[in-house]
Amino acid sequence: MKKDKLSNYTVQERNANKHTARGLGMLDQSMSKDGWIGAITTANDGETFDGSARLETAYERFGEDVEPIIVESDGTRPIIVKRTDIPNAQSEQAKRLSIAANRIAAIDLSWDAEILAEIADEVDLSSMFFEDELEALLSQVEDDDLDYAYQNKEIDTDNLDSSGTFKFTFEYTEYLKLIARFNEYKSEHGITEDDQAFAKLLDA
Repeated sequence: MKKDKLSNYTVQERNANKHTARGLGMLDQSMSKDGWIGAITTANDGETFDGSARLETAYERFGEDVEPIIVESDGTRPIIVKRTDIPNAQSEQAKRLSIAANRIAAIDLSWDAEILAEIADEVDLSSMFFEDELEALLSQVEDDDLDYAYQNKEIDTDNLDSSGTFKFTFEYTEYLKLIARFNEYKSEHGITEDDQAFAKLLDA
């Protein structure tokens, strides 16, 4: 396996998924509680084309100087990630991660209709969308900002589908600002618990 640094890998420059504040929050919580799941796929130049949200979250959660496990592949063989700390798939952690992988993907999907339209002009997407499905998505270009605002509306913490440690509300831009200052706050104030650090950030 090749040694490298996380900082040598970049998020996708033109991503058709804008992500949602709630989805990114759920991802950060899952990564904090249960660790890494799945894998990021990049091109040979290091730009991500599957897993940009995970890479962004990993920058904050693990630090940009952490050495990720790099598996080089030409796509001709399966890649299996074995979590040696999880004894079997019936364990609580495995069950939680199994649900998280699918639930976060569903919540964190917010199509950027403009970028999707550009990509549809460049590559054939017919195997992934029926014609009417794609047309419906692309017709949302003008309504895209409204849809994004809805996806990132203030969250009712009583209805969060989480274990309860991620108890705060946020808007997308504010969330990114908070995460950028998260580790610094924990260090400055001697806080070890994530929920306490987030509470202090929100009061700042």
